[in-house]
Amino acid sequence: MRHLRIVLLIALLGAAGCATAPSMVDDRLFFGRAIPGGGEVTEAQWSAFVAEVIVPRFPDGFTVWRGSGHWKGDDGAAVSEQTCVLELVHRSDPAVDTKLEEIARTYRQRFNQDAVMRIRTPGDMIFWRR
Repeated sequence: MRHLRIVLLIALLGAAGCATAPSMVDDRLFFGRAIPGGGEVTEAQWSAFVAEVIVPRFPDGFTVWRGSGHWKGDDGAAVSEQTCVLELVHRSDPAVDTKLEEIARTYRQRFNQDAVMRIRTPGDMIFWRR
């Protein structure tokens, strides 16, 4: 009986630890570089956007990578567009959601964009260190 109590105590402590651990998520925002009506967001404009809008909201770090998007437009025509992707792995937090929404809204307004796409997936963050 004593052995069973110890096993139950260990199980309860383990479950309590899991319940309080915040979950991690991986957010990606996709910023199309083509400007409706012609032109493209330049490297200088993108760099200024990162420095002025993204860095102040996430000074501890993030990743930006480049991509090339392809899809069918509303008219059925094939569309290709250079893309910048902001990737941020973080603890699930409504304050982070607000910051990401602000970044997307600012980009849409500054560069006359129809949309910024967001993809969120559950994430784990592991650092392998020396």
